[in-house]
Amino acid sequence: MIAPAMEFSEFVHTGPGTLAGRFLRRFWQPVCCSYELEAGKALPIRIMSEDFTLYRGESGAAYLVADRCAHRGTKLSVGWVEGECIRCFYHGWKYDGMGQCVEQPAEAESFAQKVKISSYPVQEYIGLIFAYLGEGEPPPLPRYPKLENPDISLDVAGLRRICNYFNNIENSLDSAHVRFVHRRHRDSVQDHIRIGDPMITVEESEWGIKRYAKYPDGKKVTSFFGMPNINYTNGQVVDPGIKRADVMLFKVPVDDENHMHFEVRAIPLTGERGRAWVEERRAMRAKAEQDRPEIVRAILAGKHRLSEVDPMRVDFVMIEDEVAQTGQGVIAQRNDEHLGRSDRGVFLLRKLWDRELKNLAEGRPLKQWVYCPDMAPTYPQR
Repeated sequence: MIAPAMEFSEFVHTGPGTLAGRFLRRFWQPVCCSYELEAGKALPIRIMSEDFTLYRGESGAAYLVADRCAHRGTKLSVGWVEGECIRCFYHGWKYDGMGQCVEQPAEAESFAQKVKISSYPVQEYIGLIFAYLGEGEPPPLPRYPKLENPDISLDVAGLRRICNYFNNIENSLDSAHVRFVHRRHRDSVQDHIRIGDPMITVEESEWGIKRYAKYPDGKKVTSFFGMPNINYTNGQVVDPGIKRADVMLFKVPVDDENHMHFEVRAIPLTGERGRAWVEERRAMRAKAEQDRPEIVRAILAGKHRLSEVDPMRVDFVMIEDEVAQTGQGVIAQRNDEHLGRSDRGVFLLRKLWDRELKNLAEGRPLKQWVYCPDMAPTYPQR
């Protein structure tokens, strides 16, 4: 099997004006977890090598505007939220959620109506703040009915990763790595050992890629990949009381060498029990975030071993994946790799990206990717 003709540099670089950057900006992208943005607060946000100011008005509504004040260029995120507006820390210029300047202290003759900074559409859904960073009117925000189920609690996380986003996207379509990368604790590894490796098949769907894994005993696992950067699967939970849960993963570039891994996990708990479980997980993840990058770098440098890491860490699976993915190179070099039959998911992913980017570059229509409610992952209990 050979890779498509398009250079991989077209896939991995996502800054303003790049081909992949233009493509990704045509989709709603999560930029922050809702719980991380309190009312009356502002945060600096970096997505696809661009900087923004994300703030939540006193009403609770979220807004995304340019990174800097149009006056003297100070970062707006260090300023103050007043009502539904944000005021610059430096000289007090004030902007509304549409980026319009509405006040200019110290200016005897205000010209505020002539000053406007960039603003971007924002919607909150399934515990995430989504933004549309492309040109023109945004498409409808996709809905995922299974994640709206009142009988679940949503465990939402935004985790920083130290490699290019495409390393992680390709891993979403790589079934063969599970037996080796996650061999310390994954129940799916025990399936491999007990009944043999599954036969993997993939096919293009209305949303992206549908992936089947059929085991020798007849059991089937189904997962879905949503173009351009979403993985929807049924994953193991590092918790003795909850074995598996549906999880939707978004892999969003920060810049070419880092990305955000946003995940929404559907936990079969409700009410106070669900809230307590989610809060406990959130605290565990915050603690894990403090040293995970250093642990991964130390393992890759030969100064630490993965076998020395506690497998009950809330982020242990991510550490395993990040060692494998960052170990390919912060930006992977693909020229010398040799794909086999087990890589058919990766091959199809590259084929779809290659096709869409070529169409975009040449001004041809792009496929309108649509999520359907029946695209829900399956994982049979054994």
